[in-house]
Amino acid sequence: MGAKMTDDLSSRLTALLAEFPRPLREIPLADFPELTGYTRVDVHDGLQGQGGLFLASDMAKRLTLSAGMKVLDLACGRGSTSVFLARKYGVHVYAVDEAPADTLLDRATAAGVAELITSVRADCRHLPFAKEEFDAVFCMNSLFYFGTDDLYPPYVLEFLKPGGDLVAGSPCYREELTADTPEEFLLEFPACLAVHSPGWWKTHFEKSQRAVVLHSELHPRGVEFWEDRVRFLLDAQKIGEMSEGRRQMLHDMVRMLGQDHDGFVSHFVLHLRKNKPSSEGSAAPERAAAPG
Repeated sequence: MGAKMTDDLSSRLTALLAEFPRPLREIPLADFPELTGYTRVDVHDGLQGQGGLFLASDMAKRLTLSAGMKVLDLACGRGSTSVFLARKYGVHVYAVDEAPADTLLDRATAAGVAELITSVRADCRHLPFAKEEFDAVFCMNSLFYFGTDDLYPPYVLEFLKPGGDLVAGSPCYREELTADTPEEFLLEFPACLAVHSPGWWKTHFEKSQRAVVLHSELHPRGVEFWEDRVRFLLDAQKIGEMSEGRRQMLHDMVRMLGQDHDGFVSHFVLHLRKNKPSSEGSAAPERAAAPG
């Protein structure tokens, strides 16, 4: 029975790809000169979700980074974004994840930036850092997992220096979900219910009154990020050799892309700057309180 179900899923995915209305787009490496020397495997290796280092590099360009700065990389997964930031900008990155990858040190050493990476095992809602410790906060393809609570924006901003920047990027919906949103668009259920529009994220952070949102919009290549990820995974492994979970994921993504004719499912980038105090206040506690 299991083999038959696997064969059926492979057949359905193959049929969807054959019926796709256009060739799946592949993002050219030449469009990202800051990734010179990287291969397509480098761009996608160790990263969950779409966009890879294409999205990471566009996010980082919104920050004013220079060597020696301290950057908090929230929910960094296997640390590919952390290594990229350290390698490209010479910043000291605190790579935070609930389950840090054992290979992060090896990855950082191979890139020549081991001394710039500090791996930290922590829940992003319970961060073990001092108030105003970081020059910038970076968060890719993960904020919707832990950052939708109304108390999260003021919480995470406590760790950012006044005048410091936060940038986040992830999958998004162009507009908020409604009762008649097609079922094909509800990816990664139930996490999809925490995926929001750029306008929602802008309001979410502005409510804290502790930062100015400078940008919160759809990424111009947001739909391409989905297609490029599918292309990469299909090029990396034959459908019949994939795990059932990967086949199912690709099936759902291709089905969504085939049904979404106007870019309802895309990616966004949020960029904000923490307010500077108008006057010196009293000393604050050493650590911020966790949300909730």
